[in-house]
Amino acid sequence: MEAVFALCVNCAWGQAGGHKIKQLKKYLVVVLGIAMLMVVIMCATTLYQSYRQTRLSAVANASNVTLIAQRAISRNMEVLSLSLDTLAYRYQHPLGGRRLDDAQRYAYLFGSTANVSHIAVMAVIDASGTVQASSRRRQGDPAPNYGDRSYFLAHRDSTAVGLYVSKPILANLANAGHDVRVVVLSKRLFNQDGSFGGIVVMALDLSYFRELFEGLSLGADGVISLYSDDGVAYMRVPFSEQVIGRDLSNSANFQRIQSALQHEEGSFFARAHSDGVERLYTFRRIPDSPLILFVGYAEQAIFKSWYKTLYAVILSLFIFGLLSAYLLSHVRQELRRRVATERRLEELALTDGLTGLLNRRALDEALQAAWERCRRNLNSTFSVLFIDVDHFKPYNDTYGHKLGDTVLQEVARTISENLPRHTDCAGRYGGEEFVVLLELTDAEGARLMAQRLCDAVYSRLIVHASSPLRVVTISVGVATLQRAHHRRVEDVLNAADAALYQAKRDGRNTVRVSAMD
Repeated sequence: MEAVFALCVNCAWGQAGGHKIKQLKKYLVVVLGIAMLMVVIMCATTLYQSYRQTRLSAVANASNVTLIAQRAISRNMEVLSLSLDTLAYRYQHPLGGRRLDDAQRYAYLFGSTANVSHIAVMAVIDASGTVQASSRRRQGDPAPNYGDRSYFLAHRDSTAVGLYVSKPILANLANAGHDVRVVVLSKRLFNQDGSFGGIVVMALDLSYFRELFEGLSLGADGVISLYSDDGVAYMRVPFSEQVIGRDLSNSANFQRIQSALQHEEGSFFARAHSDGVERLYTFRRIPDSPLILFVGYAEQAIFKSWYKTLYAVILSLFIFGLLSAYLLSHVRQELRRRVATERRLEELALTDGLTGLLNRRALDEALQAAWERCRRNLNSTFSVLFIDVDHFKPYNDTYGHKLGDTVLQEVARTISENLPRHTDCAGRYGGEEFVVLLELTDAEGARLMAQRLCDAVYSRLIVHASSPLRVVTISVGVATLQRAHHRRVEDVLNAADAALYQAKRDGRNTVRVSAMD
C-alpha cells in the first residue's frame, strides 16, 4: 500500500504546483476506492460463502436428526401395527379352538403387550362399536361403546384405511389414576365374507414421543415437534401442554408453508408464533401415516459464529477506512508541505533575495512573455518603467552598504505597494535599478504610474544628506511598445533606459517619457 501511495505522490508531483493537491486527492481517492471495493467484494463473497455453508451444514444436521427420529418412529409404528395384527389374529382364531377362561383369554390376547411401556390400552371393538376385549377392562365392568369415534368410523366406512392414527385424545383410563394424552392406532377386522367385523385399537401414550425427542440435542432455542399434515400438534419439545392437540391449520405460518409440506422432506425459515423465535425448520414425513416430523434450529444459534465473523469483518473494514483516511490526510499534509517548499524554492529562484521583487532572470521572462502576447494580439500593448535610485553611490559612501540595502528594500516595498493590478510586476534589474512591467497600459497611463511612484518614494522622507533634496528620490524612464520602431522587447527596454537618463540629466526625481511616445 505504501508503494501505491508513493506512486500517487510521484504522479501528482509531475503536475503543476497549483494542481498537485487536487491531483493527489484524485489519485488517492481512486486508489483507495478501488482497494476498498476489492476488499469489500472479497469480504462479501467470503461472508456469503460462509453463510451459505453454515446454512447447508445446519440443514444437513437437522436433516440427520429428523431422519434418526423418523426411523425410530416409523420402526415403532411398524411394531405397533404388527401388535395390532397379532391381536386381531388371536381374537379371530382362539387358541386350539378351545374355550378359554377370562384369565387365559387375557393372557392369550394381551400377554405380550399388556405391560409394554407407553401402550396405555389395547382393545377389540365389534362391528357395533362395543368393546369385546380390553387390556385395561376389569371383570364385571360394563362394555363401553365407541361407535361414534373417528378411529371406528374410518374403518367402518372404508376398507383401504390400513393403520389409522387418530388426533391426540385426553383419555380417562381405568387404573391410570389421571387423564392421559394418547393417540389411538386402529386397524380393521374383516369377517370371513370380507364384511366389516370391527376394529382392534391401541392407545399410545404421547409421552413416548416426548421421551424420544428429549433425548436429542437441539441447541439453544431448538425445537422438535410432530404434527399431522392438516396442522394438528401431537408433540413439541420443549414440552408445552397447551400445544398438544392444538389445530394450527389456520395460522399464517402454516398457510405459508403448506405448499412446502406437499413434499416428503424439506426445509424453510419461519418465525414461531408461540415464542417469536426465527428458526430453520427441517421436516420429514413419517411413512404410511399422516404425521410430519419437524426439527427447528434457532437462527441465532445457527449463525452465532458467522455473526461474530461478520462483526469482526465490519470492524476491520471500519479500522481500514480510518487508517486510509488518516493516511490520506497525512499524505495530503506532506504534499502541502512539499508544495509549499517547492513554491518557496521557485520564489527564491525567481525572486531577488534583497528586495523581494522579481530577479533579473524572472524579469526577462516576464518581458519576453508580454512581448509574445503582443505579437499574437495586435490590440494588446505594454509599457515599461525603468527606475533608478538617485544619488545612491553617495548614500552608500555616507551611510554604508547596510543602510543602502535598507533603502533598496524600502524603495522596492514602495513600488510593490503602489502597483494596483495583479498583472503589473516589478523586478530588480541590477544594483539600484528597477523595472516595472505594465501590461495593457498606454504611454499616458504609464507616465501617470511613474509619477505616482516618484511621489510615493519622495513621501517616504528617507534622509539622504548627500542629495540636493535631502531625501531619497527616484528617477523614472517610460517607454510604451511601438510596433513601428520596436522589433524586440530589448528595444522597448532600451527606450525606457534612454528616457531614464534624460530624467537624470533634467535634475532627477522626475519622470521622462521616451521620445518615440
